[in-house]
Parts: sequence; C-alpha cells; structure tokens
Amino acid sequence: MIIKSKHQILTPAKASIVDQDTAKKVFKDILKASLPVGYQQANCHNLSHYISLLLESKGIITSKIWAFSPGIYSNSNSQLITFIDKKELSPNGTIDWGYHVATVLHVNDGIETHQMVIDLELFPKGLVHYKTWLDKLKTKKLISLMLDFEWYLFNSTMIPNSQLKYDANGILNSKLKNIILPETFSDKLIDDFYKYTDDSLQNQWLEKGLAINATAVEFYTEEIAPLLKLNNQAQLINDYKNLVGNVFNFETVFRDNRWNYDMTTDFQNQYYTIINKYREIYNNNLIKWGLSVANLKNIIDSKQFE
Repeated sequence: MIIKSKHQILTPAKASIVDQDTAKKVFKDILKASLPVGYQQANCHNLSHYISLLLESKGIITSKIWAFSPGIYSNSNSQLITFIDKKELSPNGTIDWGYHVATVLHVNDGIETHQMVIDLELFPKGLVHYKTWLDKLKTKKLISLMLDFEWYLFNSTMIPNSQLKYDANGILNSKLKNIILPETFSDKLIDDFYKYTDDSLQNQWLEKGLAINATAVEFYTEEIAPLLKLNNQAQLINDYKNLVGNVFNFETVFRDNRWNYDMTTDFQNQYYTIINKYREIYNNNLIKWGLSVANLKNIIDSKQFE
C-alpha cells in the first residue's frame, strides 16, 4: 500500500523516525563524509542519493523531496529556480535549476514527527523543515513531491501526462509506470521516476556525478578563485567560467573526453595542460567515489542478511 496525497507518495512505515539527538548526530556523520558540495551547477540528485545510501548503511531509511520549476514541467513557461551565483563561477552570473531534490529525515520532537530536509548546498549548518526548504527556492508555480528514497531520477516528456494515459486501443498505460503520480501532475511533463539500476548503475551515474562536482570544486578553488582577485585576467577568467561554470561543457570535456560548440578542439588545445591535469584529477575522484559507493552498498547488503 502507498500513502498518496497531493504532494506525497510514500510507502507507509518505510521511513525511519528518529529523535532530535539522533538527527543531530546523523548530520555530523554526513559532514564527516566530506561530500563534494560547493558546485551548485548540478548533481543535487547524486548528492541526495549518496546521503540516503549513507544513512541506509547506518540503518536509517530516508525519503526525498523533489521541487520542479515551470521550466521543466511546462511547455508554456520557461521560469527556472534561479539565484545569484555568489562564487562568480557561472558565465551568466546566476545558478539556474529546472528542478532540485534533497534528502528528507523524519524527526520526532517528542510530540510529533517532522519532515526535515538535509541539503548541504542550501543549508550547510543543519536540517530544516521541508516548508523552509521550499520557501528558499523562491519560485512561482513551483510544484513539489515527496517520495521514497530509492527513486533516483525522473523521466520527462514533450506532451502532458494526460495525453499519455491511453494507448491506441484505449487501454490505460498506468500499469507500465513505476509511480502513479498525483492528479496535479496530469498536465505536467514529469512522466515517471526510476531507481538506480540498469543504465544508470552500469554507467556509474552516481559516482561520475560526485566526481564531476569534486573536480569542479577543486578547479574553482585552485584556479579560478585566485584569478578573481586580479584585475588583468578577464579573458582567462571568462574561458575558465565557460569551461567549469557550465556543467554541460565541464562534463563534455572531463567526463566524456569530447568537444562541443563551446569546447572546441582549438579551445581544448589552447588549455591542454590544465585540462589534462584535471582529467587526471577527475579520474582519481571517480575511483574514490566509486569505492565509497561500493563500500556503502556492501554494508547495506550485509545488514539485509543479519
């Protein structure tokens, strides 16, 4: 049985309920994991999934809260979750998200249970109530959904869900879905959610996402931040911003070892030395986070046989 409401689709009694002291300890444990936070351009889904695995390895089952902007669920409104990039890394000066997701810990204060969000990017000092988290996103017509933690990412379509419900024979296709979304999603482009299996697992999307963020944070700290203090490196700063501040470009060069319209062969030849340096750093980060994820999965698997 699934508890289904306007904003939640949760399996009853699945998520752990912890007291406030445990919640504080859990947050400290997460900080000790030294997650690659500080690169807000991408991979919130990978950060939240890792946190959920980390807590599962400690016997604590979490949930996730997803927030979708009109720009990702609608064809008629391009508005995104947008805020100023205080690090001055983004080429256009802003951080723009189509969606955002974070881990939810269910905390009992002795009277009632609250759904508290763990989001090291937006709230690095502690847990916050999910309504506070949603308010922080400051986006008109934002829609949210709370799900069980194992749903890793979502599929989207070019036409609303209401037009996808029936096949040519008039047979309802909902049985093919992993999740039957609330009626409020009937006119949206968010189609379904899927777990960390199949292609995502085989291609290490989680590990690669964490490695991308770790590499970008290091590139910013070691290469870009010092340049921002100077007054005579405008072109170099702009080139580095296009390389690192645009996650599509960064993934193209360091994860995929390819080129695109911005990251041309000429550009990559011009900055060959530093690109080669950070490709090696990325590969080392991929090994590191690959081992970390594998270790968590081994702990989780061993608990299932106790």
